[in-house]
Amino acid sequence: MIKELVTKKKLAAFAAALLLLPCLFAFAEDDDLQSQLSDVQSQMERQQQKKGEAEATIGNVFERLRVIQQNLDAAMKEYKDITAQIAETEKKIGAAQAKLDEAQKRLQAREGILSKRMRDIYMHGQLNYLDVVIGAKDFNDFANRVELLRRIIAADMDLISSIKEERAQIAEAKAVLEEEHSRQAELQAQSAAKKDEIAARKAEQQALLEKAQNDKATAEAALRELEASSNAIAAMLRQRAADRAAASGGGGSYQAVSGSGVFMWPVSGPITSPFGYREHPIFGRQILHSGIDIGVDEGTPVAAADSGVVVEADWLGGYGNAVIIDHGNGLSTVYGHNSSLTVSAGQSVSKGQIIAYSGSTGNSTGPHVHFEVRSGGEPVDPMGYL
Repeated sequence: MIKELVTKKKLAAFAAALLLLPCLFAFAEDDDLQSQLSDVQSQMERQQQKKGEAEATIGNVFERLRVIQQNLDAAMKEYKDITAQIAETEKKIGAAQAKLDEAQKRLQAREGILSKRMRDIYMHGQLNYLDVVIGAKDFNDFANRVELLRRIIAADMDLISSIKEERAQIAEAKAVLEEEHSRQAELQAQSAAKKDEIAARKAEQQALLEKAQNDKATAEAALRELEASSNAIAAMLRQRAADRAAASGGGGSYQAVSGSGVFMWPVSGPITSPFGYREHPIFGRQILHSGIDIGVDEGTPVAAADSGVVVEADWLGGYGNAVIIDHGNGLSTVYGHNSSLTVSAGQSVSKGQIIAYSGSTGNSTGPHVHFEVRSGGEPVDPMGYL
């Protein structure tokens, strides 16, 4: 009887376990799904973070380049100022050293005279001034002897005084020299620090350009920015032509533009990239190259291709530091990637006038001048106008 009851209990427990088994499997399956869901959410969060980081870069590539360029320009200016101060300090050191050498030469000569005088006194004995005076034959002889003694004594005193003065001048010259040497050492330390800063800024600039080249999303965004810059230039020039026409038709005044229509080369150098469609060196795809690239060294003077009025002289996105000149008759020229500009918007310029100095600002892989000719705001091949 007892055995039968135990058996029934075991059967009941087994039946209950069978009933609970699907629930246990369901719970285990839910835990697995929850774990998978957590993994998916983590991946989504990581992707969202990457997207946020990409968006922080995308859309402002050239703005970041502009900020880097501003910092680089500031560091370069400070470096040039320090270099000029070092050169000025070297001049002061040279002058102080020359003054010191001259003073030491005079001191050496005077000490030589004093040394001879002391040697004469030692060899002939101390001069007895009373014996010299008493030994006078008459009054005239007495007066002459007194005057001679006065001159000897005055000469000795002047000699001693001049030696003291020369020694003081030497001490002063040495102090100035030491001060200038200390100043030079300080400036050289500053110069080295600025060199390091310039190198860091250039590395930062290069890293951003490489990111634009290697990261597809960044490259696409940078390309859109470059195209937007080109379109903005076209719109600016078309608006300027419309404003001129409106002012002329309404009897209003507008700044006269009198270009010849025949352009000189802005710089002398080889064409490193012609006008037309090309494989872009940074973006890695075929795009319209709206001008010609002329290879020159950094800091080469850039001349206005013709007389006209400066429409813009500022940072223009992918063009970097750029100048746009209106030459009239619907023609204008663009000069991009300059290191610095020497003109401002609204300024009249003559043919051949220096308007900038070449560089590698904006979307650029090295120093050159990007030169465009635009007709009615649209880029055309510059070779037909040069």
